[in-house]
Parts: sequence; C-alpha cells; structure tokens
Amino acid sequence: MTPVDLLIGNDLLRALDLVGVVVMGITGGAIAARLNFDAVGFATIGMVSGLGGGLLRDLILPVELPAAFTGPWYLVCALSGAAFAFVVGTDSRWWNRLMVLLDVTALGLWAATGTAKSLAYGLDLIPALLLGVVSAVGGGVFRDMMVGRIPSIFGGGPLYATCALITAIGTAIVVGTGTPGIFVLVPVAVGSFIAGLAAWRRWGLPTHQGWQVTLSGTQLQALLRRTRREERRRVALETGAIPVVAEGAGDAFAADHLRQEELGEQLASSDDVGEVDGLDDAQPRGVDRGAVSGDDEEPPHASPTYR
Repeated sequence: MTPVDLLIGNDLLRALDLVGVVVMGITGGAIAARLNFDAVGFATIGMVSGLGGGLLRDLILPVELPAAFTGPWYLVCALSGAAFAFVVGTDSRWWNRLMVLLDVTALGLWAATGTAKSLAYGLDLIPALLLGVVSAVGGGVFRDMMVGRIPSIFGGGPLYATCALITAIGTAIVVGTGTPGIFVLVPVAVGSFIAGLAAWRRWGLPTHQGWQVTLSGTQLQALLRRTRREERRRVALETGAIPVVAEGAGDAFAADHLRQEELGEQLASSDDVGEVDGLDDAQPRGVDRGAVSGDDEEPPHASPTYR
C-alpha cells in the first residue's frame, strides 16, 4: 500500500481528516463570533477554514474534482463546526486545549496527504513540499485574510507552517525511498507533536527586529576600541606585562593610564622610594626629587616597551 492509498483510503485516517475539518470550522466560527457575524458569515468562514487548503491543492493538481466536492461529508463537517461555534461558546481553557490537540493532528495528516498526493501526480520535490504546507495551513491563511487579519503563520503564532514543512519533508523521504506506506505515520506524528509542543511552550521563529543590526558607525568604533582595551587588560593580567601600543589618541591615553597605575603600585609596595624607576611626572607631591634620585639631573623616562 502506498502512502497516498493509506492516507486517503484508511477509514481511521479519513475520520481524523474529517475531524480536522470540523475543528477548523469551529475555529473559523470562533473568529466570526468575536466579529459578530451573522449565520452566513459563520458558514462562509467555517467552509473557508476547513476546506481552503485542500481546495487550493486540488485546483493546482490535475484532479478532475476536488476532494471536498466528491461527497457531502467535507462540506457537512465544515458547516457543522461553524454551526457549533454559532450556538456554543468556545472560550474555556480545556476546550481550547482540546481544539489545539485535534488541530495539530489534522495539521500533520493534511501536510502528509498534500505532499504524497502531489508526488503521485508527478510534481517535483519543491512544489510537492509547498503544496503539502499549503494543504495544512492554507485554510487558516484564507480565513485570516477574509476577516482583515495578518495570517498567524507570518509571525506571532504557533509554528504550524514549520511543523507542516517537517511533516512534508518526512513524507517525501518515505515516498522517495519506497518505504511501506505505514511508515508515513512517523512524520505525521513527529510534525503533530512538535506543533503541539510549540503551541504549549509558545515557541516562535526569530523576527526581523531580533536580527537587525542597529549600531551606528560611531557606536561600532566605540565597541571596537572597548574590545581592544579589554583585550590588553586581559593580556596584562595573564602575562604581567602591559604593552603600550600607539593606535591613536584614545589608545595612547589608555596605555599611559595603565602605566601610571603600575608605577603607583610599585610606589605603594616599595620601602625605599628611591628604588622606583622612571618616577618623574608620576612623583607624588611633597617628595623632594633630589632626595629620590640623589642628584639634580632628571631621571630618564622609562622606555615605552614591555616592562
């Protein structure tokens, strides 16, 4: 049995497929309720939510008749979900959790069915993967566009499109390697599990602002100078030597500051002030220069090399 025969012909999977249509009809009806639509609005949004992705897939593929119109069940399930949302409130926490569970299950089935069906009709790998994702999330995109909302798969929503792509890739591997059709349920389960986990943990893909570089040229130069200064400090601590490198006015000032700190530490730790080498401009007030050096000549400055 091929993956397509299993996904389309198996009674249990067909039942789960129809349950997914009902769930999408309910979610569409919930949005219609918040927007105070009438019965026609509920029915339209319910059918678009539950059947939009599969209809688009079958209109692209060389199919004689879309699956939604091959019998009454798909339309009945979509309208039933919308009617349920019209009559019953769906705002409780446990009800929302149940809807998410059924939704992610249908997501995996629709992504696998769309991919396997596209490959069976001779499409290349990339178009088949695209139609697999469209089959899974197309209804939600059409629903959001009809009510003037940004589709949730474009950011801020669960990782439904990403998980549908994972399922589609797994399905393509199963079909391409000639693996028995039963193994197509593995990518279905993996994609559905990740989608449910992402909805529970509120995972999302990185947005544009999270990756955008906002440093100006001046800020970038300051960052580079600060990085070089910290690197010199680290080298000084590890090796005990402070290199004085003339890289500009700011770098020369930082090197001179480090040298003055070292001279101050020598002065504080020495019992004989005269043992301090290179003490000219850094000599503290109140100390006679002659008493330190022993003559009237100024001591030579320390060579600006490694000490």
